[in-house]
Amino acid sequence: MRNFALLLVLGFLISGDSFTTRAGAEATHQLRIATLAPRQSPLGEEYSKLKTGIREATNGQVNMKMYYGGVAGDEITVVRKMRVGQLDGALITSTGLSALVRQVLVMEAPGLIRSYPELDAVREDLAPQLEELFDKAGYKLVAWGDAGKTRIFSAHRIVGPEDLRNVRPWVWKDSATMKAFIKAAGANGVLLNLPEVYSALQTGIIDTIIASSVGVLAFQWHTNLKYMAKQAGGIVTGAFVIRKEHLDTLPQEARDYLDKVADETEEAFRVHGREVDDEAAVTLSKRLKVVNLFRAQRAWEEVQFTARESLVGRMYSRALLNRVQEVLKK
Repeated sequence: MRNFALLLVLGFLISGDSFTTRAGAEATHQLRIATLAPRQSPLGEEYSKLKTGIREATNGQVNMKMYYGGVAGDEITVVRKMRVGQLDGALITSTGLSALVRQVLVMEAPGLIRSYPELDAVREDLAPQLEELFDKAGYKLVAWGDAGKTRIFSAHRIVGPEDLRNVRPWVWKDSATMKAFIKAAGANGVLLNLPEVYSALQTGIIDTIIASSVGVLAFQWHTNLKYMAKQAGGIVTGAFVIRKEHLDTLPQEARDYLDKVADETEEAFRVHGREVDDEAAVTLSKRLKVVNLFRAQRAWEEVQFTARESLVGRMYSRALLNRVQEVLKK
């Protein structure tokens, strides 16, 4: 299985990229972009189109250098490299985005947005406000994307929140929402960076994962797990961002091109991200036992409510959370 991006997806095909301009044209500008997605993936294909398009639009002046498959580091490392000018942009999930603009996590407030139509409605409403915040932070948000629906995967059968207290769930060190959810459930999570997860599953340090299906399948985490939840608890969002300071140094033709293809790129990122995660969920449902959480729905909702309330004032404002609820009519 291959993937979109962002989520936590993908350590396959770790490689850099090279660029050869057309005869007679010499690149005078670099645009260094990092992503967790592999070169051979739908997302990688979209990047190839961008690379070709920006080269043609600038007559070969701009070299779009791609770092696929996480070769540039995890998301927080990528953000750090952008801040010091070692990278110019990235396609990252909410974990990395929240290090730039923490309010973006309102779209992943536990239990709030559970379907793609809901996400589309909220993002359409909040996009201008969030994009302005990214602008103030020094980044141009070129396009939004999705990285799949989050589910509970475990070596043990988990039906209700109380079951989480008897297992060893992984908590991504840099994920505020994951920390809040595990704490609200009264469970003891194991803090790890993403590259540590596979070996931790093998050794039994952790036995439970909350992630997208495409991430679980791509990283082969499912080989150490037995169960997956039928219901999804949320959706992992992501975006393609570029440092404004560097963007301003590029030829006007490059900036015009990115503006021109922004909507098309966003649509492609969104479609590919959803398709590959849906496919991964079907594949995993044939390899793992699917657990229906319906009987404990009320208990899960209470945990989710407690978790998202705990993030008010720290990651997003009460007003922003209320706005999302108004859009969703919840």
